Amino acid sequence: MTLAEMKSYLKVDFDDDDNFITLLMDVAREYITDAIGECNEEIARVKLLMRVIVAELYEKRSMTFDINSTNEKVQYVIRSIINQLSFSFGDDDSEDDS
Repeated sequence: MTLAEMKSYLKVDFDDDDNFITLLMDVAREYITDAIGECNEEIARVKLLMRVIVAELYEKRSMTFDINSTNEKVQYVIRSIINQLSFSFGDDDSEDDS
C-alpha cells in the first residue's frame, strides 16, 4: 500500500502528516505480521485491516491514557499492540539454563 493510497483513504490532502502516516503504516504492517504471521497486502482483508488500523491510530493520536489504570478505556488496537510487544520483548531468562 502506498502513502498516496492511505492518504486517499484517510481523506488527507496535505503533506504535513506524511511522516506520521508512514510511521502508522509501518506500525500496522508490524501489528498484522505479529497477529497473523505475515502482512500480505495483496489480500483484500489485509488491505482493509491495515487501513482501519492506520485510520484508528491517526484519528485518535491525541488520546492519552494511563497504562496502569483499570478504569481507563483504551482502544482495543492499542491494548493489543502493547500485549503483542510485551510478548515479543518479554523476559528471555529461560535460555540461561546452560
